[in-house]
Amino acid sequence: MARQFYISNENIINDNQIKISGAEHTHISRVLRLSVSDEIIVSNFIDKEFNCKITEIKKDYTLLKILSTSNLKPTDYNITLFQAIIKGEHMEWCVQKTTELGVTKIIPFISTFTNVKPKDNKQERLSKIAVEACKQSGRNIMPQISNIVQYNEMLEKLKEYSQIIVAYEKETKPAKEIITKLDKTKPVAIIVGSEGGFSEQEIEDFKNLGASVISMGKNILRAETASVALLSALLYELGEWKNE
Repeated sequence: MARQFYISNENIINDNQIKISGAEHTHISRVLRLSVSDEIIVSNFIDKEFNCKITEIKKDYTLLKILSTSNLKPTDYNITLFQAIIKGEHMEWCVQKTTELGVTKIIPFISTFTNVKPKDNKQERLSKIAVEACKQSGRNIMPQISNIVQYNEMLEKLKEYSQIIVAYEKETKPAKEIITKLDKTKPVAIIVGSEGGFSEQEIEDFKNLGASVISMGKNILRAETASVALLSALLYELGEWKNE
């Protein structure tokens, strides 16, 4: 697998040139010590990938010539993780691992038992984590990461989904009963609570929106572990654990 470098659309000078600066330039010029004429792949991790040749390496930037452009193909599935915000390093780990697995969108939200400050889960920082996870895993398209939303706004966003799954430690219904019946052609929302879980009122709110509340077994999982485990189970049942 060729090494990928991340660019924003602002890095594209014109139809055949890209200018890279910052951390990616440092990685190209000082860490990997690439040279003029070397070919690399850069991506905006949204919709475009570029096969490029290095034409200049300066102190503060690397200049690339675009040799060819490809459209990135979206996945066949659409899974949004609604994650009640958790402590900073745990939230970052959650974003990193669910990005590697293939989540489509991450929406952090504030729930009744949220006990961390929203400022500790800034979108900019989480997006950087997702970019690095894409590069590490070879994933082409980065998940959309929302700003933190309030609980009521989160409920409004859930109305866009006809398939909603909530992980709840007090539930006894096996996850398999719900996951195996999912329609792959329709978006799926999965909801995972914070360290304190969900209140009974929140569970009722989710049920009123048509959510299926499921058990993830006898063990009490950390919030970030539950997100990774549930996403993994969904991807397996949707037939995405293949290498084609």
